[in-house]
Amino acid sequence: MDLLQLHWKKWVHLSQRSLVLSLPLLLISCSSAPIQTETIDTIEPVISDSIEEEVVVEDLPLTSELIYYILMAEIAGQRGEMEVAVELYHRASTLEESASVAGRSAQVAIYTRNQKRINRALERWIDVDPSDADIYIMQAPFLMLEGDFDTLIKTLNTALNLTPEKSRDYLSRIADNLTETAKAEQALSTIQGLDGYASNNPEVLFTYARLAAFYKQYKAALPAINEVLKQQTNREDAIVLKADILQRLHRGDEAIALLKQIASSETANEDLRFAYAKLLGENNKTIAAQTIFEQLYKEHPDNEEIIFALGLLALEKREGKVAKSYFSQLVTLGDRGQQASYFMGLSEELNKDIDAALIWFASVPAESQRFQSAQSRYINLLAEQGKLEKARLHLKLLRKEQPKRAAVYYAFEASFLREQKQDKAAFDLYSEALVKYPKDIDLLYGQAMVAEPLNRLTILEENLKAVLVQEPDNSQALNALGYTLADRTNRHQEALVLIQKAIELKPNDAFYLDSLGWVYFRLGDLDKAITFLEQAVEIQDDPEFLAHLGEVLWVQGKQSQAKIIWQKALKKDKDNRLLQETMSRFRL
Repeated sequence: MDLLQLHWKKWVHLSQRSLVLSLPLLLISCSSAPIQTETIDTIEPVISDSIEEEVVVEDLPLTSELIYYILMAEIAGQRGEMEVAVELYHRASTLEESASVAGRSAQVAIYTRNQKRINRALERWIDVDPSDADIYIMQAPFLMLEGDFDTLIKTLNTALNLTPEKSRDYLSRIADNLTETAKAEQALSTIQGLDGYASNNPEVLFTYARLAAFYKQYKAALPAINEVLKQQTNREDAIVLKADILQRLHRGDEAIALLKQIASSETANEDLRFAYAKLLGENNKTIAAQTIFEQLYKEHPDNEEIIFALGLLALEKREGKVAKSYFSQLVTLGDRGQQASYFMGLSEELNKDIDAALIWFASVPAESQRFQSAQSRYINLLAEQGKLEKARLHLKLLRKEQPKRAAVYYAFEASFLREQKQDKAAFDLYSEALVKYPKDIDLLYGQAMVAEPLNRLTILEENLKAVLVQEPDNSQALNALGYTLADRTNRHQEALVLIQKAIELKPNDAFYLDSLGWVYFRLGDLDKAITFLEQAVEIQDDPEFLAHLGEVLWVQGKQSQAKIIWQKALKKDKDNRLLQETMSRFRL
């Protein structure tokens, strides 16, 4: 059973949270969107709607000037005049060496979303209180957004050296921040640049392993987590992380063995047991996984993670009513993961209640990660009921409601029409879409594929060449154009060049090997043709590959072998058009 769909709530998969850093004085969040030239539109303060809650509490020489700036700043903040407030607080912060005033100045600066003001306020705060490691950590997300990773590394080293006892907390925050703002190479090199990485500090190595696993660089993650466990043998979060890494490296038995003892002990906590059950499920040990999840459910009946897991297990076992009961609970609990509606739809499909399934699929919110899958199921269910026009109308409405994804929905509808054997309608829809999105590669390629059965070979060639102008190494386009030229024209040498380039890009692709065999057949080199066609069939015994191989054998005089090959293809797909046409040409 595949439990990779689970909300993996702990650090093993680093949940995609917003950038959140907390301080006694400040709580902010940032997203990973690009910074604008002058302002940071992505920073959203989550402290309060006004700035009245925080007050200066340390003893200060309350000069009239200082009191004036602070009071006027707070009044400006109350009125929503944040730019005025930040300037007044900045002036106040320069009057006295006060960490509280400097901190308040930084807090207010963040509301303006202005990078220069924020940097100025943070720098002043550090000047006033350079021994406060929290301030350096608070600087980190802004440095990431600016792309200043060299300064980021220096800043993190300063914070970690000032307060080593907080390193686990700090590094956890930084890791989450990096997943939001940095690509894999930059994030991992940042951690490698820390002093603790060179000295094999377990917290730094653990963070590196977390990030490497998050970016799916499991081979890089394993040595780091092994070093952590060498130093901290019984560290539970490291054991769970190692098990997850082993699982992703297709070493499931080792992963299970690693977690089994610690997760099966009487003192094992909920997280350990959950991780173990999830691991069992991913390795198709469904009964054992279900036993643990059911016990966890008895202990924590409102835990959405556990309910979700049990619902998935029920779907895996095709127990629609059981699955529905679990996903109904998720709906009742608020469905924070915004996935329950989709899985309710799948449950109702199993229960043969198609109308209910349609309602659930239609109710999946647009921001859900299951939204596109829900639309696909909704459309296909309508098609199965013969409601093609309603399905097309739904897709048309989606294009209006989500204009940024309109090209995707055009492609989806055209593909849907092809599945319904409506090639001409699909071709026309692609034409409409390409007027609006003339360079969209999916639309160009899709229309090329539907142009072939309509004998619109000029359109096919023009579209595929347009794809290759944008992506010269698009192996699919190279192969499609090469195969068509080989199969439908006498431009065989040109076809050979295209297909050979596709093979260079993907040497073991069965479709490309089939194309190469077919073009050699068209060139009259039967031995080479059979060599490549047999390689294609060995990788994937597709009926069309078998049809090609049988034809070459027949032409070579090996009719009995050809018949055996074709009979094998018929068992796989007796209605395959190419297979039927091939056998018909040889009067079989």
